[in-house]
Amino acid sequence: MLEAINVSKSYQGKTVLRHMDIQVKQGEIVGLIGPNGSGKTTLVRLLSGDEEPDKGEVRLQGKDYRKWSPRERARQLAVLSQDGLPSIPFTVREVVTMGRHPHQGPWPWDGGKDREVVERVLAQTSLNELEHKSVHLLSGGERQRVAIAKAMAQQPRFLILDEPTTYLDISHQVRILDRIQSWQRKEGLGVLLVLHDLNLAAQYCDRLVLISRSETVIQGSPAEVITVPIIYQAYGIRPVIVPHPVNHVPQVLLQTEEEGWVKEDGKQVTPLPLQNSSPITGKEKSNALIYTNR
Repeated sequence: MLEAINVSKSYQGKTVLRHMDIQVKQGEIVGLIGPNGSGKTTLVRLLSGDEEPDKGEVRLQGKDYRKWSPRERARQLAVLSQDGLPSIPFTVREVVTMGRHPHQGPWPWDGGKDREVVERVLAQTSLNELEHKSVHLLSGGERQRVAIAKAMAQQPRFLILDEPTTYLDISHQVRILDRIQSWQRKEGLGVLLVLHDLNLAAQYCDRLVLISRSETVIQGSPAEVITVPIIYQAYGIRPVIVPHPVNHVPQVLLQTEEEGWVKEDGKQVTPLPLQNSSPITGKEKSNALIYTNR
């Protein structure tokens, strides 16, 4: 399990995370959603070990992440940052092979096991035809595929992806997330997926964690989290929620600013009255973890 327990983080006196709890178990995809500036990327940096919390702790497989060596941690956890794969002068094969580094001994490059894994990953991600092409010549969507292939070659048990669909058209968004989901199901990975697109989050994630104003608002299934009152509370808009016609998960339809947005009066936000909405009831209320100010 990958987990953050009651973590808080501040920068220059400004609190960006407050008493945050999150768990990612092997075999599930957890979606982290919330408005810009709510603390999602900071939480990712804490979970990946790039930064330490001011309070609370981060554990990987029940062990404080600081007690893992970088190589040991890399065998357990792969991270795809928000910036994605940079435009670097290495071939696709070379970059994917870099994912084998945590598993290599003192004589690292391209052993038999490494070659076997790299060949399989290149085939799974349909990168065989590009394997000798320099990464800096690839499109954004192709570079994203290479980044995922590198993470697959790393053979982790947990995967963190910080907005992997940024800058991708809808075709590439679906293809990238399909590949991630297929890999996750086959290997039983625990995946933390940071997304702005609530509709994609509802379709690909088993659970959602919604954070706003540096705190957790709610954790639960997509049906429990994506409701009119909760989205209104976190984002300040009043959407229309409808079931997907195929898989029946909730989907968000936006209204115009006049119909659905809160109005700002100087620095004060005046909420609009909710219409055609009701609070969580029944099964949803009993299963969802709804947070109040602590």
